[in-house]
Amino acid sequence: MKKVLMLVIVVSILAVSSASFGAAKKTSAASAPAATFDNVGIVDMNEVFSSHPKLNQILQQVNNIGRQKENEARAAAEKETDTAKKAQAVQTKRMEFEQERQKLTAPIYRDCQQALREVAARKKLVLVFDKLLVLIGGVDITQDVIQQLAKSK
Repeated sequence: MKKVLMLVIVVSILAVSSASFGAAKKTSAASAPAATFDNVGIVDMNEVFSSHPKLNQILQQVNNIGRQKENEARAAAEKETDTAKKAQAVQTKRMEFEQERQKLTAPIYRDCQQALREVAARKKLVLVFDKLLVLIGGVDITQDVIQQLAKSK
């Protein structure tokens, strides 16, 4: 009896939510402008990021900090006799490294995003998707973003 009642409740909820979703979808579809492939952009953000003029310099700094934190972790672990404390010391150094890495790479991500926004605005694009997510359609603006990034730096 309880299973039947539960099934009826679930089916009722699904029926109500489907009807509500359908009505909302019709309303929003009627009011939204039709998107064409001309106003939808795609960009390969990995390529843009890799093309940042300061990337090699930042990666060298990240590698240096990584080696430094690795040496610090090794030294801290050698001082400890307790396995849990060794693991904690190593984990602390890993977290410190990750914070430093994020701090160093954040400006590069911001620069890439800013260049993307500028190109999208100039080309009057409504949406821009990462190229990895799109199989068909869209205007590829990867090279335009790379050029904008080079101009701004």
